[in-house]
Amino acid sequence: MLYLQSFNLKEGKMKEFQVWTKKNEDLFQSHAPKGWTYRGTYAYVLGFGRYHGAVLWELNKYGDFDTWRENRDTTLVRLFEEASEFGTNDPGETVLLREIGDTRIIEKSKIEEERSRKTR
Repeated sequence: MLYLQSFNLKEGKMKEFQVWTKKNEDLFQSHAPKGWTYRGTYAYVLGFGRYHGAVLWELNKYGDFDTWRENRDTTLVRLFEEASEFGTNDPGETVLLREIGDTRIIEKSKIEEERSRKTR
């Protein structure tokens, strides 16, 4: 699964954030909680998107969110504290994507559709 967190940066902080991110990418990867893989920090470009950037993480199962919550790695905590200094207080957007082949699909059965049509 891919976990995307979109964010906005404070005015005049984009270059500084870019330098900080490049400097710390290896730490994000090496201190990721068990089950999580850091896939990078990306900028929205050419006017695409509503935000300045997004952080992408890969995880294996929904239970990995508990591992994240329980993580006490001081380096990772420090990184998130430092990153928050660059961001605005505007709400971002968080998205969780699962490969379609690994997605449980639940659709109305044909029987339910027939019953629904007959009762109208």
